[in-house]
Amino acid sequence: MITARPPPMTAELPPMTAELLERTDGYVVAVWRRLMLLVWRGNASAAGIDRSRELFARWSASQPGGAVFVVVLPLQHTLPPDEASRAAMRRAASSPSRNLRGTATLVESEGFIASSVRSIMMALTTGRAPNVFRTTGELATWAATLLKDPELTAAGLAEAIRAAREG
Repeated sequence: MITARPPPMTAELPPMTAELLERTDGYVVAVWRRLMLLVWRGNASAAGIDRSRELFARWSASQPGGAVFVVVLPLQHTLPPDEASRAAMRRAASSPSRNLRGTATLVESEGFIASSVRSIMMALTTGRAPNVFRTTGELATWAATLLKDPELTAAGLAEAIRAAREG
């Protein structure tokens, strides 16, 4: 008589969650793998942009091979960035950290405002192809390829963004 053996048990590690670095009423800055996430809770602010730049410069210095900076816009409709925020975005684009491998924006919402925000983000990308994504899957594929990190998955990224939003 032949009896089937149960498949070997494998220990699954829990997914790595986002580490919150800073939380305010307007934004959350979190890191996951070699990504820094600036997750807006409302409209962008110059203070949040400038502060996230400072945090990225410090954190990314400890990331072998550099890191990616990701801006995550809120799911609800927001207004386009004001002039002070656009100026802060231009400052960030004109003097990137030496450890910056790439930047991306995740705009999951739809409609006219989301479309205009995508256009503004694309216009601010000086000399580089715009990295504006509509889904965590698209963003994760791009980041995993850029960072050569096959464990950077859409599901993991979605969970990191969820954790940061709830922060």
